Amino acid sequence: MRWLLCCLLPFFAMARPSVLFVNSSLITDPFFMQVEAVARVAASQLDLELTIINGDGNRLLQHQKLTAYLQKHQPDYAIVQPFSSSGVQLMSLLAAYPVKFITLESLWQPDEAQKIGRPGERYPNWLAELYYDNSEASKALTTALLDACPQSNQLVGINGLNNYETDRRADGVYQAMRQRGGTVHQIVNGKWDRQLAAEQSLQLLRRYPASRLIWTASDWMALGVLDALGPTAAGQYCIGGFDWIPEAQKAIEQGKLQASAGGHFTMAAFALVLIYDHVHGKLPQPLPDVPLLQLDILTRENLPAYQPLLRAGQWQQIDFRQFSRTHNPALPHYNFSVHTALKQLKPRNETGQ
Repeated sequence: MRWLLCCLLPFFAMARPSVLFVNSSLITDPFFMQVEAVARVAASQLDLELTIINGDGNRLLQHQKLTAYLQKHQPDYAIVQPFSSSGVQLMSLLAAYPVKFITLESLWQPDEAQKIGRPGERYPNWLAELYYDNSEASKALTTALLDACPQSNQLVGINGLNNYETDRRADGVYQAMRQRGGTVHQIVNGKWDRQLAAEQSLQLLRRYPASRLIWTASDWMALGVLDALGPTAAGQYCIGGFDWIPEAQKAIEQGKLQASAGGHFTMAAFALVLIYDHVHGKLPQPLPDVPLLQLDILTRENLPAYQPLLRAGQWQQIDFRQFSRTHNPALPHYNFSVHTALKQLKPRNETGQ
């Protein structure tokens, strides 16, 4: 028996905490492909066993897939991005299993937010909510478009689906335009669809021909606007979106798109940092109800500075442990962003390493 224990103890000691990441979108979604790639780098560095399943962009399918997985497997942790209006169902499902979990983004409708509460209040295994301020990010994006087209102050917009996330993004547009004395003629719902955004952009510009600012809630839809306008877009319109997807980065470099709000492709990776700290008993409970992730605005001017981390493979250069309280016990608060990650590269570049 003593010999058997000696053999088994190293095995148990080597077991890595298992984490399930529920990617809410399609496996082919260019933005979430970035999210997954950076998450895999972080999981490897933090010695966490990562499994990814997809929700296929549908709350019912996501619920079914998550249910099927949890019935067969028992992960130690889960990272889930909920759909608006499905929060109570998601929480009830997760509460039926011993899995500890972190939610991404703050997408609850006001009525469901009251029912769900804050992490740890009504659901003890809910460790944290990692989110960013959609309104502030959209406000900054709109301001960047105004700066790029200083002679223009009339805007039309194409939002995503009708939910809390897109409500907040639209709110940021109105805030920025009011502060600068501009006019928002109309914001329509493009359902995150590139072709639909292309069609809607032409309709909006026929309706409001003096508009030179075109705001969209995603780079995918911004590229749809470019599809519709063709070569005439450059120099005549200032167009922006969210997500920093590779095709949009190229369009920014070429001067076809003027700005993109992003950096949130790191959200699952930084959620793994929180899990890493919980594994080591260093995750503060409860965390303050503030955005832990900061978004940045990408423009043609600052693109070269961000480029070292705009390809997933280059995140191998970043030490995710440096974002943790396990390795930085004096860290006053979590500071998650691509901008912060870039600071790790500066000493190496300065020394020629």
